[in-house]
Amino acid sequence: MVRKYSIVFVLLCSICFSQTYPIDENIMESVWEDYQPPTNTPKYLVPFLNEQGNEITRISDAGVFGTTGQNLRHHYSLDQPWNSDGTLIKLAGYPAAILDGKTYKFLYWRNIPSSATWSNIDPLKMYGTSGKSIVSYNVVTNVRTTLKTFLQYEEIDYGINKGNITNNDKYMPILGKASGVIELIVFDLKLNKVHAQVSLPSQPNWITISPLGNYAVAHYSFSRVDVYDIDLTQAPRAITNYTTHSDFGIDSFGNEVYIAFGDLETRPNDYYMKMVRLSDGVTTPLFYHPNGYGVWSGHISARNINRPGWAYVSEGCCETIGKKEIFAIKLDGSNTIERFGYHHATYKDSYQQEPHAVPNRDGTKIMFASSWNGLFITEYPPAFIVEKK
Repeated sequence: MVRKYSIVFVLLCSICFSQTYPIDENIMESVWEDYQPPTNTPKYLVPFLNEQGNEITRISDAGVFGTTGQNLRHHYSLDQPWNSDGTLIKLAGYPAAILDGKTYKFLYWRNIPSSATWSNIDPLKMYGTSGKSIVSYNVVTNVRTTLKTFLQYEEIDYGINKGNITNNDKYMPILGKASGVIELIVFDLKLNKVHAQVSLPSQPNWITISPLGNYAVAHYSFSRVDVYDIDLTQAPRAITNYTTHSDFGIDSFGNEVYIAFGDLETRPNDYYMKMVRLSDGVTTPLFYHPNGYGVWSGHISARNINRPGWAYVSEGCCETIGKKEIFAIKLDGSNTIERFGYHHATYKDSYQQEPHAVPNRDGTKIMFASSWNGLFITEYPPAFIVEKK
């Protein structure tokens, strides 16, 4: 009997020690301490432990890269830096720095296409645009392949630099412009043809396709989010009229949702985030905390497509709960979070100084940009990765 219990104990302990995410916390039970600036100087590719006991590595360096430009950091919270199998990382800029996805060492420069994002299936492929054409791009051979050219438009744009293809690489959001006409195009990458298209009433801030491919979306910042069925045959539904730095993901129940910071209804009720179901517009308040001013004006990412049910947040506004923290929040209304630590970005200095935290595909690692409280003085700050150790 003792032997059986010992086996069970060993198994349970092995599960504990193999934990790849920070421990779950309830927001109301978490200890929210005042933000403390860092006291260390992070060295390039030298990991260290942060205040939460998680490991941080600085993965770019102005001297090593020979630049102080935007390719020192990743692009944005809506753009997945890791390829489909996690072996490669792309940073921002043209050319873009390509790094080893495991060691984070610099590999080579690549002239990637405009608005290029990784394939979710092929680890060597990206999709983007070149002029009026949709192209695929092989990051190893450095070869572009034209998939479709739109001569009828004056210009085309993939997602307006923020959109994403579906999780299965099926649909791609394209904006076409010609003679004052603005059209939303759903392009079928597998059949290599236009699936549907529709005229838009005005210029959106960005467009995308929902993760599972059920909806096309036009996002009008600080105005509304219009949701179309994927065939674009029905009038759009405005699911919210209060938008922030947000993303589209999948909640804990398998629903496609829009995840954003709180609005004029949720915030007075002490909920500082929300998710809106794309199928019917039902809103679920998130991040409840009645004591103090909650998270606000950071960025949200749901690029963790292999870990549905969570979204990742880099807080950035004010003297708030969780000031300058990076955390994951469970998309079930349970008030559950995982805290990864501070990003130490000088958020208000300029747009390029913002952290724009984005998780890898299984949400075990998070990339963010940071001047480390003003330590790095380049125009674009270096990129960091935080992970549970």
